[in-house]
Amino acid sequence: MNPTELMDEIGGVPFVDDATFKPKALLTAVAVVRRSADPKAYSTLGEYLDPAKAEQVFVRQAAAKPDHIPWGEIASDEAEAIERASELVVSTMPAWRPLFHMPKRYRRMEKSISSTTVLIPQTIYLGPEAFRDEETLRETLIHEHAHVWLHFIAEVYDLQTAEAPHDYVLPSGTANKSYRGVLLAAHFAAAAAATLRQRADEGDGQVEGRMRFLTQYLDGCLSSLSERPHGSVVGDLVQESLTHKYHELAQAAAAKAGSGS
Repeated sequence: MNPTELMDEIGGVPFVDDATFKPKALLTAVAVVRRSADPKAYSTLGEYLDPAKAEQVFVRQAAAKPDHIPWGEIASDEAEAIERASELVVSTMPAWRPLFHMPKRYRRMEKSISSTTVLIPQTIYLGPEAFRDEETLRETLIHEHAHVWLHFIAEVYDLQTAEAPHDYVLPSGTANKSYRGVLLAAHFAAAAAATLRQRADEGDGQVEGRMRFLTQYLDGCLSSLSERPHGSVVGDLVQESLTHKYHELAQAAAAKAGSGS
């Protein structure tokens, strides 16, 4: 399966192409790639989607090793907060329910807000800042689930070319990012802005400011990628979907502003 065929097979980009994306198709492609890398590790294809077993495949086969992140177990009250916030997200965006219910595990970081890495698959690290309020936790969960799913695509075909530089700057000012890293940031912003757009349309007037900020952030990421294009075939297709989503969000915001509501 070539890169274009992959994107056709999975129906687009998770959290962006809600009407067409096929989560099971992408999970199957990822499991096949992992089995090809370590064919004798497990007897069934589904086992390659277990986070702990997948991590062992990465330990044995990945060329790079992840930075160590000190972590502990999620407390019971935090687990309840995660479940509550996740349900709020998928009640707003029902198409995302399978995206939030893929095999994964949570780990508690000592500080900061959250993290994921492709080298520790399907593992979401949450720090104390993620739990400061429900709104923050909802956006953090969208952020990290979006990363996990875009990492899935990157496992099958990388998002950037081999010569892509690592000196991009995010709209936030964070420097030394790869093309892939900027694409991940754009993808998160698109997902988070989309759910806020839906909430605003349903009458939640408290989210307009954050939605505008995230839409502008998405635009800034896309502009940076377009100025120095180093996407692979798959990376370009992801960027194309994100560009369509940006225009959709910007048009919706303009229409709402024009109506005076």
